[in-house]
Amino acid sequence: MEEVPDPEPGRGEVLVEVSTAALNRRDVWIRTGDRAQPGLVLGSDAAGLTAAGDEVVIVPYLRWGEREDGPGPDGEILGVPHQGTHAELIAVPTANLRPRPTRLSWEESAALPLAGLTAWRALVTRGGVARGARVLVTGAGGGAATFLVQIAHALGAEVVVTSSAQWKIDRALELGASAGVVYTDPEWPEQLGEIDIAVDSAGGPAWEGIFRCLRIGGTLVSFGDTMRETADIELSSLYFGQWNIHGTTMGSPREFDALLAHVQRAGWRPVVDSVHRLEDAAQAHDRMAQADRFGKVVLRVR
Repeated sequence: MEEVPDPEPGRGEVLVEVSTAALNRRDVWIRTGDRAQPGLVLGSDAAGLTAAGDEVVIVPYLRWGEREDGPGPDGEILGVPHQGTHAELIAVPTANLRPRPTRLSWEESAALPLAGLTAWRALVTRGGVARGARVLVTGAGGGAATFLVQIAHALGAEVVVTSSAQWKIDRALELGASAGVVYTDPEWPEQLGEIDIAVDSAGGPAWEGIFRCLRIGGTLVSFGDTMRETADIELSSLYFGQWNIHGTTMGSPREFDALLAHVQRAGWRPVVDSVHRLEDAAQAHDRMAQADRFGKVVLRVR
C-alpha cells in the first residue's frame, strides 16, 4: 500500500469512490510479467459512488467503438497502463459508468463486470446459445466459468462441465449444470456425450477432448489459454466436422448493457470466493493461485 495523489478527472471523465473491486487473472499476469513496474495500480473491476451519490459499476473495456465484431484500434482493458480499480479513487470516462445492479451486494457487483462480460459475449454473441442447446464449460470453478454455467442455465441451455476436482463439479451442479467430469480421466468426452457449444479458457490440452464430443456443425469459443498457449487440430476434422471456432475476450458496451438487463431479471448471483481488505491485496493475489478457489476474489475498499 502507498499513498499517491488523487486522480484528476479529464474531459469527459468522472471521479468514482471505489467501494469494492475484484481480481482477475489479468492482474496476476501483469504483476508477475514483463509489464510489472513500481507504481502501477492494477484492477479492471469495481463498484462505487460518484460525487453525486450515484451507485455505479464500471464497464471494464475503454473505447471499444461502434462495431460489435471486435474492438477498435484504441480500445484497452481498464487497469494498466492506466490506473486501475485497486484504489480508493479512480477517474473513468462517463461513458463507462452504469447503474449498479441493486439486487446484488456490493461484493457481487464488483465481481460481475470483466468476467461476466467475457462470459456473456463468449456464450451469447459468439456462441449463439439457444434454449435447449447442450453447452460444455471447461474448468468449472474459475470466475468466468461460474458466470458461463449460470448464464447458460438461465437462458435454457443444458450445461455440462469439466473440472480438476469432483467437489468443483458438485458446486457447478448447484449452479445449474446437469453433469460434469474430471478432465484427468482420458475418457471424459465419451462420458459427457455430444455437445453443441463448448466455451473454453484452458487452451491446448482441452481442445482434443472437446473435438471428440463436439457435434457436426458445432461451435468452440475460446477466451483463454491458462493451461497451454497452443493447440493442435487435424484440419480434415475441422472441415468435415463443419465446426465453427471463435476467439473472443471482453465485450462491447452494448453487450454489457445486455448483461446488466439479464442480471436484473435473472435469479442467479455472482459467486464470490472470498473478500479481502484493500490493504490485504497480497493475500487476495495469493488466493487467486489456490487450487480450492471457486468463484471471484474481491477487495473491500471502504
